[in-house]
Amino acid sequence: MAGGGNIGKGNWADPTGTIQKSGAGKWLDPLGLTKTQKQGESAADVAARLEMERQANIKATQERVNKVFNDPTRERDISDFVSAVRTRALEDLNRQNTDASRELRFSLARGGLTGGSVNVDQNRRMADDYNRGLLNVESRAQGAGAQLEAADQDARARLIQLATSGLDATTAATQAAAGLRSNFESAKSQAYGEQLGDQFATIGGFVKQRREEAARRQANRDANFNLYGGGA
Repeated sequence: MAGGGNIGKGNWADPTGTIQKSGAGKWLDPLGLTKTQKQGESAADVAARLEMERQANIKATQERVNKVFNDPTRERDISDFVSAVRTRALEDLNRQNTDASRELRFSLARGGLTGGSVNVDQNRRMADDYNRGLLNVESRAQGAGAQLEAADQDARARLIQLATSGLDATTAATQAAAGLRSNFESAKSQAYGEQLGDQFATIGGFVKQRREEAARRQANRDANFNLYGGGA
């Protein structure tokens, strides 16, 4: 057969280099004929060509990974997540504020302290505690968003590294999308499962002290005993 001497050579299997350029070599060239030495190529030329192809595949895979992670919708998702964490924490803070205000009001009334300097001082502390609580709410929301972003970047770096080990672009893109979903669910589970914590501990301590004092006074009255040592 004319030209039979070229059977098995790259210039016969893929004379224009189309298979190699298209990336379809595994399907169109299952025997790896395009990886064999072409006419006029030295072993060093073959090695250089294959390395260029490998680097091109790595670049293509990494570009697919970055495209998934750089999608603008992810930034909006994180922003919405931060807002949701902030809203939930603020609801918790406002609930605590309502409860603490009610307890303080009753405590002051029981102790006959309504309208006095103690009343003014404790209400000022209430306001200070609430403002600190607002800072904690914002810190928690921003922290949750930062942790989610960090998890995304860790996932990106892992896939970028795997690309150098032969991970193909399609698989990398699929794993990138799955990683984003997993990170988001994990972040929600952690952020929504944590309570804000007691933001009005100082007021709670004051109320507890007043309650204990009232209980002691009641016990003294019940025993017909007063602070001057008198009795029934």
